[in-house]
Amino acid sequence: MKYMEDRVCANVGSNIKKIRVQRGISQIKLAKCVGISQTHMSNIENGHTGISLWTAVKISRVLECSIDQIVDDMQNKNDKNKANNVIIDFEMLIDALKLIALKNTLY
Repeated sequence: MKYMEDRVCANVGSNIKKIRVQRGISQIKLAKCVGISQTHMSNIENGHTGISLWTAVKISRVLECSIDQIVDDMQNKNDKNKANNVIIDFEMLIDALKLIALKNTLY
């Protein structure tokens, strides 16, 4: 289970960073707009910590992208071929974010 949580954190963080860089937004600016520290944003992007659903929503608003773009790395890989996009099961997304939130409260 821990391995899965770590992979989710790493994938989400990597996707946020990719989208942020594509949009030309600095990590400091994104953190400020979201209302978190730059250190926390760095930890998110590097997969060292998870994010709450509310933080994910705020990040998606600032980056002008959907939550599934943040969560689903297949979305980013398949942009050229839309037919191969994976559909996100939002109940699974919520469960994954709950696990991340729980992990963050334990540490």
